[in-house]
Amino acid sequence: MRRELNLADSIIVLIGIISGSGIFISANGVLQYSGSVGLSLLVWVLSGFISLIGGFVYTELAAMIPSSGGAYSYVLTAYGRVAAFVFLWMSLFLEEVNMMAIDALTFGTYVLQPFFPDSQTPPEIPVRLLAAVMILFLMWLNIRSVKGSVVLQNVLVFPKFIILGAIIIVGFYRLATSPSSSFNDAFANTSTNPATIATAFYQGLYTYNGWDNITCIVEELKRPAKVLVVAITTALVLLIALYLLVNVAYFAVLEPNEILFSPAVAVTYGRASFGVMAWSVPVFVALSTVGSLNGKTLTQSRVVFVGARHGQLPASLALVGNRCTPVTAIIFMALMALLYLVTVDIFSLINVVSFSSAVCQVGVVSALLHLRRKQPTWERPFKIWTVVAVGYLGVLVALVILPALVEPVTVGITVALIFFALVVYWLLLNRPITAPAYHRGSRRFYRFLQILLEVRPESDDLRLLTD
Repeated sequence: MRRELNLADSIIVLIGIISGSGIFISANGVLQYSGSVGLSLLVWVLSGFISLIGGFVYTELAAMIPSSGGAYSYVLTAYGRVAAFVFLWMSLFLEEVNMMAIDALTFGTYVLQPFFPDSQTPPEIPVRLLAAVMILFLMWLNIRSVKGSVVLQNVLVFPKFIILGAIIIVGFYRLATSPSSSFNDAFANTSTNPATIATAFYQGLYTYNGWDNITCIVEELKRPAKVLVVAITTALVLLIALYLLVNVAYFAVLEPNEILFSPAVAVTYGRASFGVMAWSVPVFVALSTVGSLNGKTLTQSRVVFVGARHGQLPASLALVGNRCTPVTAIIFMALMALLYLVTVDIFSLINVVSFSSAVCQVGVVSALLHLRRKQPTWERPFKIWTVVAVGYLGVLVALVILPALVEPVTVGITVALIFFALVVYWLLLNRPITAPAYHRGSRRFYRFLQILLEVRPESDDLRLLTD
């Protein structure tokens, strides 16, 4: 694949991925678990800085191991195939596909919201159909061209900043003209339960989730070592400021109870402050989620591609189209996201995503520390302070352990999936597959894809399928 993405492209892709549905749906989750306005605002800021430290960890690894696939490649290098397969399994089936489904469902909900006044919520079937249509459209676009996908990201940055800017301006005007009671005794009723506070961070960290996705396309970045640190820092610092201002604006217009019981905070805010233009809020939010979904389609298909390239997913998922895009990996991610559209409770999904993300990042940070000890002579164009990396690891461990008391079902799902991944690895990947029928099936499937999608093998190993 071509190195055709520069620094500006990388920043826009990151902003598009991170600022998707989270800022418009997670405000009530953060407030619910933190217990007070003051602590909720603090959670928003700290979640951003925790993510920024994580970005520096990933930057060191990406500069040292400049391979697409992001964290999967780092775990594979540090700990071998078994750990990498479990990581790949969790990343795809718990984290990334869930996030794509959340963005798609949020898109469908917000597109239909203007047609349902007051507190009515759109019916589920039309929401899911719209979500499916958008997933399929972005699948087609990403198959066609990397540049086409990035151009769409560039276009969708504008409505994202327009709606966030409008929320901030209106909120601060309201704050200046009629001070809100939300900020009176801002830390009243603050939660003192560490497990509950950690769950508040789950909601906040979800909103910043996606900063690591840029490392999944490192083979397509120009000067990746320099681009990554600047892109991640710029995108996250900008979004920390925006998210803090947006939440202050929410509290300037809405009472805490209104935020807690709102199914879509941005829509409730628009109805309370935008008057006849309230319809514009769900439209702009929907466009924002399209940018996030498009960015995940672009980056996470590369994780599938690299997993197949290393023999841990079917080889047919490492096929590259004539337009230099991983065609079958993109199709696979889109089909998995379609399956997850059966989801009903978005907030439960957010907790699952955040918990599995914390588990995966524990593996990545430990891989960084392990490689420093195991391979001290490897070139590291960028290096994070060891004490910062260790402190970040401690925060992640706390985020893994503490919420188990509040969200045991979330922990149970993740542990069960890890166990299932180990069973799958032992049954299918622990020994070579030599059955003649398997090879005949692979050759036939490859030829079908070659005719239908104009694909070509990514490596000499895959050319054996056509021998």
